[in-house]
Amino acid sequence: MKKVIFILAVMAAAVAPVSMAQNWGQSFSPNQARDARQSGDIVPLRDIIRRLQRQHGGRYLDANLYSKSGGGSEYHIDWLTEDGRKVVFVVDARSGRVTSTRGG
Repeated sequence: MKKVIFILAVMAAAVAPVSMAQNWGQSFSPNQARDARQSGDIVPLRDIIRRLQRQHGGRYLDANLYSKSGGGSEYHIDWLTEDGRKVVFVVDARSGRVTSTRGG
């Protein structure tokens, strides 16, 4: 277990400078995300996570909801594949469709 935690920590340290350098737009606060979900403007994150689990295996690590500069919003979902690779799924928050994948 300690070895897995160490590997995840090393992976996070390697990815952090790259992800911090990218401008993904304004991050939603927890209250804004809840309000958007309740009003039907975005697909609930739990539904997207279930779909990713069925389609790709692996497991959910973390997610953030961002507003896009051209309008709309998207989730950036950190995912650990079954073979230990970290992948970031970018998902359109209104439709729930994966629009791109980074890493892996």
